[in-house]
Amino acid sequence: MSGIPALPVLKNVGAMNTKTLARRRPAAVWLLPMAGLLLGLACRPAAGPARVFSDIDPLRSVIVLAPSPNERREAYSLFADSPILSVYYGDGAVAQHRVFSDLLRNRGVRVYDAAALLDDAIRNARKAGRIVEEMAQVFPDEFPRLKNELDRITAEAMLGRDPDLFFRYDGVSGALAPLVPTSGAFLFTRDFAVSTPAGVIITNGRPKWREAEHRIGRFLFRYATALKDLPIAFDSEAEGVRCDGGDIIVKDAHTLLMGIGNLSDREAAARIAAKLGLDVIGVAMPPIDTLTGVNFEVMHLDTVFNLVDEKKALTVPYFFLKRYAGANPIVQYFKAIQARPAAAPRKGGIDLPVTLKAAVETIPKLGWLTLFEAGTGEARDLRLKLGDLLLSEGYSIIPVGGERGALPEDRYIDDRVLYELGLQAANVVQIGPGTVVAYAHNRYTNQALRACGINVLAFDGKYLADGMGGPHCLTMPLVRSGSGR
Repeated sequence: MSGIPALPVLKNVGAMNTKTLARRRPAAVWLLPMAGLLLGLACRPAAGPARVFSDIDPLRSVIVLAPSPNERREAYSLFADSPILSVYYGDGAVAQHRVFSDLLRNRGVRVYDAAALLDDAIRNARKAGRIVEEMAQVFPDEFPRLKNELDRITAEAMLGRDPDLFFRYDGVSGALAPLVPTSGAFLFTRDFAVSTPAGVIITNGRPKWREAEHRIGRFLFRYATALKDLPIAFDSEAEGVRCDGGDIIVKDAHTLLMGIGNLSDREAAARIAAKLGLDVIGVAMPPIDTLTGVNFEVMHLDTVFNLVDEKKALTVPYFFLKRYAGANPIVQYFKAIQARPAAAPRKGGIDLPVTLKAAVETIPKLGWLTLFEAGTGEARDLRLKLGDLLLSEGYSIIPVGGERGALPEDRYIDDRVLYELGLQAANVVQIGPGTVVAYAHNRYTNQALRACGINVLAFDGKYLADGMGGPHCLTMPLVRSGSGR
């Protein structure tokens, strides 16, 4: 893709007035166990290539990665002796992703496939005489064995899709020892990098099986013709912090929303605020100290919350409104499930261990806000939840699962809210103000969006949803136009 033209230039932005701010998977998954302002401005990168100033601005260009059936190999090494948890219909995911990419192109979005960008980056690194050094950085653990086969390095190989590099074995123990690690989650390109008003953040994911993704992302932004002039404003690995792109949402030209506590560190939010000169509003996610199903159901901020229009947001009010902090209907429902008599199965029968203890304890902790001030990273507890902040700013909140109507609350929670949340109903990608791309199977959420004036471009994405990601996860927006305000 060496013929890709340079991206357009937009102006940079100033910092937010924080005093103004101060005023103002199916449900079964739950069962699995501010003085430094000037410094901030000085540190901010000079005006450069176009960036993202708001997640709802018109989408101009984006990175995606078409999945491959070969990613099926990741499943067993990730889930060990529970392959039933890793059902992945590769052909279906490939076909549905193609429909998704075409939908974006048909709406005027320039779609860059990460594999094509990667082949271009490899060629450029070879021409620069840097391929050896770069591969040592991308694959530090594998490099001692990989260095003798660098002539085989292609995009498919770097993505773990070359079977000749995957099916390698330790000569002594006989253990499977791939020369290149695989990541079946790389198709969720939002996670390895985020374009912000201050430049690109390269992330540093927590899961070991995704470690290579941010390193490949850094390689792309250094060498791919279409990307290398975009400034890397923050490199999470170099900063020694962990964060995922799915946790970072560009609220406006001065503010990032960032999920913290699960797959992204609180310290990452503070460092980003200090270095990028942007206010970062940290949104409490499930604590990571005990890994349970809650950590997967509410994995990233974008899996449970997204902006969909100038003053409209899509989320689960039960998680993000303070009025539910004391008596939460979801918690009450889970307690009722937990209270059922646990009779032992009859002879020859089996039963699955069921516990909702972690969910009951975690839900009240979700959504609370901490402001990390631009230029310093100093933290301040806002003592409110994300939904309350948005309501105070004139937003309306569209509920995942649609409006309850006359449904009994327990049935509404089980049949619609948690069911569609687990199928990535909140995980929509914005084409522009009031237009989103969503999975068609989340019909109640889509109906609610349309009833609130949102144009929903729905497509069949059940096989993609099985990978625990939605349209927002599937895209790494490079350029959005129309803001900078």
